[in-house]
Amino acid sequence: MKPLEIADVGFTYEDGTVALKGLSMSIGKGEKVAVVGPNGAGKSTLLHLIAGFRMPFSGQVMIEGRPLDESSADDLRKHVGLLFQDPDDQIFMPTVEEDVAFGPRNLGLDDIEGRVARGMRSSGMETLAKRKTHRLSYGMKKRVAIAGILAMDPAILLLDEPTSGLDPRSRAELIGLLKEMDRTMLIATHDLEAAAEIVDKAVVLNVGMLMEGTMRELVLARDLMHEAGLELPPISKLFRVLETMGYPMDDLPVSLDEAVEQLTRVIDREGKHAHAHIHTHVHGGHEDDHKHSKAAAGERQPRDEK
Repeated sequence: MKPLEIADVGFTYEDGTVALKGLSMSIGKGEKVAVVGPNGAGKSTLLHLIAGFRMPFSGQVMIEGRPLDESSADDLRKHVGLLFQDPDDQIFMPTVEEDVAFGPRNLGLDDIEGRVARGMRSSGMETLAKRKTHRLSYGMKKRVAIAGILAMDPAILLLDEPTSGLDPRSRAELIGLLKEMDRTMLIATHDLEAAAEIVDKAVVLNVGMLMEGTMRELVLARDLMHEAGLELPPISKLFRVLETMGYPMDDLPVSLDEAVEQLTRVIDREGKHAHAHIHTHVHGGHEDDHKHSKAAAGERQPRDEK
């Protein structure tokens, strides 16, 4: 039994907008999956539907082996934790520990204090228990929201654009946090660079499923990337440039770890040739720039003396 199984799911809003159509997928225990696609592709709708907030829908959603419908939604929410894109939509209690405790208490769960302690420890918020939530940074608020979800110990984490709006340090810290968590996750995101660090596979969504595969398979599908309005992660862009400079690449890395591994292989294989190639591009370019600068300065000199 898998934590999440979706079969031929469709959902249409009251105004007739088709948000999801014929979607089938599943997530194994401990698996982390990214859902990517253009704006309006149905990513957030899918997360809200799984969380029991979009009814009725066609097809079938199974959570922990039980079918999701209007009669089971309230009970099945205990197994699903949804992180909203904007933490201000999720945090409303005056202090961190009170907010983290709200979910478990509202669901009538036991050991509230223990759950709060574990949730805050897992999200790195244990030293901020008494802090006023309205004084927290945007990144810290996301951590509080995650702590509140973890305190409920759900089987599945649903994360809607978790890295959106974060400064570089907060983004890196959150990526590290999610990467280390041994949890089943479904992450809706535009941030392929972050997804490459966190997830095991990706689903490309545009109302229906366009593709399911690894992040590497996704970035190699150029036409699909263009159709879905997705951009390569910066590290992948860099290696595409290196290929145009004549460096034979075994594969296209999508994360920093993969890039280091592949670059090490290239340097070992190419040896001095690689160093000479880089020297020509870097130092040769600088010499040309220096010559152009001197020439330009020589042309300007007479005018400066007038």
